[in-house]
Amino acid sequence: MTMLRAPSRERRVVMGGLVVLALSLLVTYGLLPAVARWRDRERQLNRVHAQVAHLKGMQQHASELEVAASSREVLLAGGARRVIHARSPALGASALQALLQGAADASGLVVDRVDIGPDLTSDGDLTASLSAYGDIHGLASLLAQLANAPRITAVERLTVQINSALRGAPDVLRVTLEVRAPMVME
Repeated sequence: MTMLRAPSRERRVVMGGLVVLALSLLVTYGLLPAVARWRDRERQLNRVHAQVAHLKGMQQHASELEVAASSREVLLAGGARRVIHARSPALGASALQALLQGAADASGLVVDRVDIGPDLTSDGDLTASLSAYGDIHGLASLLAQLANAPRITAVERLTVQINSALRGAPDVLRVTLEVRAPMVME
């Protein structure tokens, strides 16, 4: 009789072990990942709901935000000229190039070349060389644009030549301008 009970008991122990193993595998590879995905989805939904609420709030106050932005812009435009702020020298050079190109375009000069690099004699300054052609009025307008620009610029050297390629047009000048602009890394 004890012989018959032993295999039955062993069978129950093995079956119990298999049940425990199956339950642990189900929990480990089925239930826990599903709960983790559910939590992640809930967090993402909460984040999206918060963003939607924030955007709805901004939409409700759009006119107030526009007025505030306009007033700040007027304050900045009427305020003191500022140095170029950039996260890298390349971004600062891009800002200076845009400033020079915009001033030349507004003055009616045609830009041939703009070269920008760091000023090796000082810490953090940028130097630029602008080569353009136009008339004397365009040159005067360019210098006025740079004097009143929203960013601080200093004209270091100015060379003006009559354009030898256009001998029949004595009022066309070749202008080479070297500018230095202070820059602050953010």
